Amino acid sequence: MRVYAHRGASGYGAENTLAAIKKSVALGCNAVEIDVHSVEGELYVFHDRRLDGKSTGTGLIEAVTQEYLARVTVDGEPIPKLWELLEYLQPFDALINIELKGLNSLGPFMALYPEILEKLNYRADQLLISSFHHGFLFALRQAFPDAMLAPLIEGVPEDMAAIVTRLQAFSLHLSVNFVTRELVQDAHARGAKVFVYTVDNRDDIHYLSQMGVDGIFSNFPDVSADCVHQLLLTR
Repeated sequence: MRVYAHRGASGYGAENTLAAIKKSVALGCNAVEIDVHSVEGELYVFHDRRLDGKSTGTGLIEAVTQEYLARVTVDGEPIPKLWELLEYLQPFDALINIELKGLNSLGPFMALYPEILEKLNYRADQLLISSFHHGFLFALRQAFPDAMLAPLIEGVPEDMAAIVTRLQAFSLHLSVNFVTRELVQDAHARGAKVFVYTVDNRDDIHYLSQMGVDGIFSNFPDVSADCVHQLLLTR
């Protein structure tokens, strides 16, 4: 079972910041999940649609300017650009799940994706692109046949076959509140892996492992990875 550092090692510091990414690397985690929004065509790493509450800024993140965002901090950390985090992670041969969160994020990402591969020397199999906006993923599949895509689903999918087949999905990302053994088996039968968010509880990890889940997203990736390792030793 693979463990992704959810928004970086967000249990130890400000989520989706360079500090959280550096912490995940320091903890030995080689898989990271981050969220992106577009601000004036530039992709920034931040989770919420609004800046209020999690940062010193206010308003919709996709409605502000880059000049304004440069003055905004999250627990004293600046909001990083996607390119900045990818540059940092490149030497570590990390697996990176980029979630297209913002409604305006598709166009800038489609323009940036080839540059990530060519200029930063990432492989397509290092970048897992996910979104709740499944239309975004369909557009990416048409433009980039080799891209690894993952639809995010909050509830129980009504038609697993349509989702997996239409997107040629590498994985399905399901909420821990809705994942079932039947869903996992169905996804596997259609060639897709199953990753589950957000999982920090040892009992949940044990339960998901028994279901055959392929990976989890954890705020404490070192603790969760240790739990996974202990489970493997007992098999």
